[in-house]
Amino acid sequence: MRFFRLSLTFALLAVLVSALFGVSLSAQAESTATTAYGLFQGDPTATPEPTPVRCRGTQVSRLKPDDVARISSDLTAIKREPRRAATNLDLMRTGDTIIILEGPLCAENLAWYKVLWTVKNLEGWAAEGDAREYWMEKVVLDESADEGPIQCRGTQVSRLKPGDFARIVSDLTAIKRSPRRTATNLDLMRTGDEVVILEGPLCADNLAWYKLVWTKKNLEGWAAEGDAREYWIEAVADGNAEAPTEVNCRGTQPSRLKPNDQARVISDLTAIKRAPARRSTNLDLMRTGDDIVILEGPVCADNLAWYKVLWLKKNLEGWAAEGDATEYWLEIRR
Repeated sequence: MRFFRLSLTFALLAVLVSALFGVSLSAQAESTATTAYGLFQGDPTATPEPTPVRCRGTQVSRLKPDDVARISSDLTAIKREPRRAATNLDLMRTGDTIIILEGPLCAENLAWYKVLWTVKNLEGWAAEGDAREYWMEKVVLDESADEGPIQCRGTQVSRLKPGDFARIVSDLTAIKRSPRRTATNLDLMRTGDEVVILEGPLCADNLAWYKLVWTKKNLEGWAAEGDAREYWIEAVADGNAEAPTEVNCRGTQPSRLKPNDQARVISDLTAIKRAPARRSTNLDLMRTGDDIVILEGPVCADNLAWYKVLWLKKNLEGWAAEGDATEYWLEIRR
């Protein structure tokens, strides 16, 4: 009888281990499929978001450190400390831009953030909202990319815009975690290094900041365009119109396209993007057989070869990747 009970115990353990191993393999297969589909569209696999915070008496907090946000309720106070009775340093207006430095901190039934108010370059604490409304909200800077030239206080006129392919022209230009002078340096870029502009400009600390991808290390961060005397980043004229006869970006097959080529899409749901970067905004998705004209490129970024294209079906300009290491998504029309 004892031998029978031992045998039954071992059998149940074997079934449990088998079930758990099967679940693990299933999850791994699902993750692999997701990664492949994301790469196919030129988008990175989604990373889990931090667990949302909800302070008592408020709605769920939507901001995190390094976010760029906008005041959405007039006369929002910026305070010396995160409490209602703390001294008001000033009052912010609807539309003012802020950078989230710390938070959220729950106090007095409000969610507080330490912020940098870019209008007056002033640091302090502000509440995100109450149970009925939000007083500040995250913004996507490239929504205003077509507003025309911007000149931040203490700088020359900005010459860059989202989607530009650019080059570092001042040695040891810092790429930072957020758009402010005291933010953590992620690394230092060298003269001649290539970058892709994702968002901006944002005026803060008397500098014009851009979110960009440093193609040498495939690193995203913020960098200042320059100061009142010189530019540290400049656009590459015509985005490589004088392309080499053969380009082989890391992680891809040799590029087969060049400016002015008539081409077509050969992989369904190929993304046309605002900038040559995986995380850039999708303008639309192109279908197999759609006709395009190659305007500029290739630009090597995110282990892909990118081309600026005109999608004839919708008369839409944007950036599309030619393919990856296993297949092409665009080809010249024969």
